[in-house]
Amino acid sequence: MTPSSCHGLVEQAGLRSRDGRISRPGPAGSLGVAEPAVTEVERRLADTPFDAPDSNELATLRLGRRELAAAERAGRLLRITDDVVLLPSAPQQAIQRLAGLTQPFTLSQARQALGTTRRVAVPLLEYLDAEGYTERLPDSTRRVRAR
Repeated sequence: MTPSSCHGLVEQAGLRSRDGRISRPGPAGSLGVAEPAVTEVERRLADTPFDAPDSNELATLRLGRRELAAAERAGRLLRITDDVVLLPSAPQQAIQRLAGLTQPFTLSQARQALGTTRRVAVPLLEYLDAEGYTERLPDSTRRVRAR
């Protein structure tokens, strides 16, 4: 079986797969003392999905690598880089917005469509490229890949 066919079976069974782990969908257990801070980040990102808190804000919330890793394992947050944290739904939301742009699009056009900063747009686009959602072209523009 290929990884993609296994992924399809996992979805058909009503389960989710993340980082090689299969689990039931739904709320994960509490994140202990980090729970209120993670909830705050989730609330903020629900309103503005690409307004990732910066490293100073994460430090103020006392969300370090360990807490962010736990939130990611629980399916609550997605770490694009060590200091760019978004909701797990962000890649799909980004693709929907980027698909509405004239293809190919520039980094600046993507940043504007997502309503975010270069600090967030660059690693998010690199993540989308690596996941196969977008493709970087030789002239540094990108396009959404048909799926």
